[in-house]
Amino acid sequence: MINANEYGFLPENNPYKNSEALQMAVDNGGTVQVTAPGVYKISEQIEIGDNTKLVFCEGVTLQREASISGVNGNAFINKGALKGEYNSNIEIVGLHLECNGIESNDFGINSRIVGLRAQVAMIYVENLRIDGFECHGLLEKDYAIQVSAFKNIILNDLFITGNKDGVHLGWGDGFVISNGRFRTFDDPIALNAFDYATSNTHIGWIENGIIENCVDLDDESTTGFFCRILGGAWCRWQKGMQVQHSDTVAVNGRTYRVLMNPKDGKLYTSNTPPCHEKGIAEYDGINWVVVRNTEEFDCGCRNITIRNCSLQKKRDIGIAISLNYDTYARSYYPGCVCVPQSEITLENIVLENDVDTLLHSNYPTENITLKNIDFKSSKLCFDIAPKADGIIYPEVEINTKNVVLYESTVQTNPKHPVKLLFRN
Repeated sequence: MINANEYGFLPENNPYKNSEALQMAVDNGGTVQVTAPGVYKISEQIEIGDNTKLVFCEGVTLQREASISGVNGNAFINKGALKGEYNSNIEIVGLHLECNGIESNDFGINSRIVGLRAQVAMIYVENLRIDGFECHGLLEKDYAIQVSAFKNIILNDLFITGNKDGVHLGWGDGFVISNGRFRTFDDPIALNAFDYATSNTHIGWIENGIIENCVDLDDESTTGFFCRILGGAWCRWQKGMQVQHSDTVAVNGRTYRVLMNPKDGKLYTSNTPPCHEKGIAEYDGINWVVVRNTEEFDCGCRNITIRNCSLQKKRDIGIAISLNYDTYARSYYPGCVCVPQSEITLENIVLENDVDTLLHSNYPTENITLKNIDFKSSKLCFDIAPKADGIIYPEVEINTKNVVLYESTVQTNPKHPVKLLFRN
């Protein structure tokens, strides 16, 4: 067991010296403790490797400061993230982090990893656990926790406040998000299998997850949803195809995305297939980034359970299964097949404020289970996406048990039919 204080990680030291000292301690692996209470300032990114448990004892708070390089990375990241190599068995306990007006400015077209934008970022990681985590003062760009390309993660006992997403997951298999309190202007929890090209490092299926015992704390204003579920579909690259920012293609054994200016809404003609192995390259004036080293054609979420959660904030929509179609991202390329999001379970969801629609879906969806929910004045809404010509919406089978529904609870579009099965 290592005490980081003995390496010079101390409340009275300057941010750069503290960052160096904590990194030296963490580089040893094993269990690393910070025992002396106080406020510790850090300015540089801390990289965590395999088989490392980092423990911040009671009374320890970390406060971010600007990097001396002028480029702010993430507060914490796993060592393999930048190399595309998996790290395993990482645990962070008791981290209380104050953003202090600092967020990463290293997630755009010139970044190390496009779409990596969080205070705690874990990309290519298995057997990750974050316990007793507090993060306050999120600004408009950084998530508190971002995890993608993951296998088996546990995020427990969270308290996150600020403007951006609390927990933002990309492609991965096996997760638990539990005992969380969120007061965020944007989504507390985002299961974004698909997202803007500058918001996700990977696209792919998010599977086998549980969100439990979480609270959407009341606040004066908000956007987004308590939980957002995003999917997408795309095609194989074709000569002469029209693409925009965030469009996705499969070609040459890889999956690529377009990185352009979303605000101009321009379409670009692609005549040369991207073929580089990693990073970003330009073809025909179009920037392409590699996001997977396999040819994938769809993504989404399946086998997800949300249970024992309280919605205390007034929202238009609590949980959204969404399809995007704007200048920032098209969740599907016209003519592609959207594989349905499926096996979504909502159980013991308590509505403590006015939530106009508890569950809204404008993406093809199948197999929803509802248990122990009184909808009160809230609704279930199954609509079709804007510009959804050509998308096939299968019938949504909804299994219910101990659910209180009212005459106006279920709202559907004729193209997005619903079959209710009662097991009360």
